[in-house]
Amino acid sequence: MVIQYRRKEARAGRRDLRYTPERDIANLGPPILHQACEALEEQWWEPWFQQYCKDNDITATKFAEGSPILARACNKIIQAENPVKALEAAGFADLHPAIQLAYYAKLGQCFLANVWAGVKDVSAPDDEPPISIQMLLEMSDTIMEHFANMHKDDNERRNTDNVK
Repeated sequence: MVIQYRRKEARAGRRDLRYTPERDIANLGPPILHQACEALEEQWWEPWFQQYCKDNDITATKFAEGSPILARACNKIIQAENPVKALEAAGFADLHPAIQLAYYAKLGQCFLANVWAGVKDVSAPDDEPPISIQMLLEMSDTIMEHFANMHKDDNERRNTDNVK
């Protein structure tokens, strides 16, 4: 199944583009990877990221050494069975876990920024969100409820343990 949607006709004007998230991620994935690697340049490090790198002895040089490894993994997308195998074959999985997490953090930030920009591009403040975003909102509500209940369950368990 492929999800496609259009802006509301009244708001779209002459722009009658269909958006297909599955297709779009294939087109947008490489630029997002590029953005994430650029975000690893020291001049773009936020205070929390500077502290994370300091705490984990991660330098800009280590990112400069890791980026070509990540690029080699990306070059294996078509041949590899899955991303984990591609990352392992390229040697990315051999990098220190703190370095891997730093890459994933920047990828996540860039992905979120692009989702934000994309939804803003196809929506107006008074529009209903696209169905894919509605699904995300519903999923986030479920996740938040799960964690709230999990925390409640943990507190109840602790209280029960203290009574014994």
